[in-house]
Amino acid sequence: MKYNTVHDILNVLKFFNSFDVEEKSVSEISKGLKITPSKTSRIMQSLEGQGFFEKNVVTGKYRLGMGFFELGMVYAFNFPLRKIIRPHIEQMAKELGLTASWAILKNTKVVVIDRVQNLSIDLFTYRLGLNIPVHSSSIGKVLLAHLPDEEQDKILRSVRMTRFTDATIVEPDVLKESLKTIRERGYATDEGETYKDINCIATPIRDSAGEVIAAINLMDENSRNTSEKIFQFVEYLKEKALFISRQFGYKSDV
Repeated sequence: MKYNTVHDILNVLKFFNSFDVEEKSVSEISKGLKITPSKTSRIMQSLEGQGFFEKNVVTGKYRLGMGFFELGMVYAFNFPLRKIIRPHIEQMAKELGLTASWAILKNTKVVVIDRVQNLSIDLFTYRLGLNIPVHSSSIGKVLLAHLPDEEQDKILRSVRMTRFTDATIVEPDVLKESLKTIRERGYATDEGETYKDINCIATPIRDSAGEVIAAINLMDENSRNTSEKIFQFVEYLKEKALFISRQFGYKSDV
């Protein structure tokens, strides 16, 4: 396969890597990526044949196929950190009756690797492997807070700061100030900023060099646990994150 073809295929995959993109026609993909319609058609037919795309028989447009979901699940299951972190989020969920998750920051996106749910509702955004908002979620903010200022600015310039609820911070300068506080106190909160009735707290996990490599969080519905009740578990979560970090070789005076 020629380099240009591989490059075009990768651009097609990136083109669909957004919640805003559901289905696209060959002409829309061709125009958006500046690839000839004939070549675009061949690429999409090939990817469809491998299960990575599906064609809507009514509209003739393409959407992501099960191949990506299967790869994502394999990636999450075999992620190197999972074997160490998974037992801890299972324990937290069992002990506290809350939903526990952990995620990483990949480029400019927060990706949930594992989650044990104790919610009565299903949150689409927080399913495994899906991107969650970096600017409003507790786990996104705590990961963002521990990046150098230049990287923070780069991410904030590249993401759409959607206002999900009245509590969502969408002003970059205001968020930057809150990130300083998060970094100082060692945890982040989400008080109905992503979902009106969901409260969350998150803390960072560090490696042997002290770098933040992931974050864990706890969440629950406001009807069961108000933000004040959730925040009572901050020290518990910080201690759990420290224990996990030490398993990765992190040295601390605490």
